[in-house]
Amino acid sequence: MNRQTPSIHDVREYWERHPLLSYELGELGPVERWLALDLVKKIDVERFALSYWDFENQVGKNVLDIGCGPGWLTVKYATVGAHVHAVDLTAAAIKMARSALEIKGLSASLQLGSAESLPFRDNSFDLVVSSGVLHHTPNPSMGFAEAFRVARPGATGLITLYRLGILHRQFVFPFVRLVMRIAGVRHPGADLAKTASTVEEFVRQYDGANNPVGIGKTERDWETDLTSAGWTVVSRERHYFPSRMVPFLTRAPRWLQKLLDRNIATMVYFTLRRE
Repeated sequence: MNRQTPSIHDVREYWERHPLLSYELGELGPVERWLALDLVKKIDVERFALSYWDFENQVGKNVLDIGCGPGWLTVKYATVGAHVHAVDLTAAAIKMARSALEIKGLSASLQLGSAESLPFRDNSFDLVVSSGVLHHTPNPSMGFAEAFRVARPGATGLITLYRLGILHRQFVFPFVRLVMRIAGVRHPGADLAKTASTVEEFVRQYDGANNPVGIGKTERDWETDLTSAGWTVVSRERHYFPSRMVPFLTRAPRWLQKLLDRNIATMVYFTLRRE
C-alpha cells in the first residue's frame, strides 16, 4: 500500500476488514457487540461529551450521520424520535448499524456512500453529525464541503476530529513514546510506542497499524479547513483521553479522568452552523 497516496478504495478495504473497535472487542454477536460498544462510549470515549451531541433536542429533526460505523449515534438519535439517515463507506458498518437498530426496535435509513460524495440532495438536513470519521478520508476538506452542502441554511454541524496537542509536540513526543513503553501501554491493533516513529504515523495508527488514513491537525488548522468549506464555527471542545488503555487510569478518580479529557484530549469537537 502506498502511504503517500491512499485512495477511497484503500480506506474502504481496510474498514471492511476492521470495523470500529474490532481489534478491541473481537468477534461478538450483535447483542453483545452493541452492549460492548455502548459501554465503551459511555465510560470512556463520550463520557464527558454526551451533552455535546444534544440528543434530546432532535425530536422530529432530519439528522444525517456521516460514517455511522456500528451505529451508535444513529441509534441514539433514532431513540429520541429524530428522522435519521446514515451513510457509511462499508457494508460491514451498515450491517452492524442495522443490527443495532433492530435490537433496539428502531428504524433509520441506512446506505452505502462516501463522505466525499454524499448521496443526498442539497439543503436536506437540520443536523449533520460525523464522529471521528472525516480525518479518515483522503480529502477531509471535500468531506466538510459535502456536509455543508447537504445541511439546510440554519442547520447545525457536529464534527469531531483528531487533535494535535501538547503530547504531539516535537520535544514532548519522544518522551510520550518512552513513557508508553515503560508503562506497557498498547493501543488495540498497533503498538504505537514501538512502531510509530513520527507524529503522523502515531496518529494514523490509532485505528490499527495498517490503517491507510488517519489525519491529525491543530484545532486552528481544522477550523480553517471547516470555515473554508463554508461552515461557521460556533464553538469547539476538547475531549477523549483513552483512559481505558492505560491500566492505572481505569481506577483513577473521575476528576483526574475529566482533567485528562479536557487538557490532553486526542479529539476536538466542533459545533458548526450553516448560515
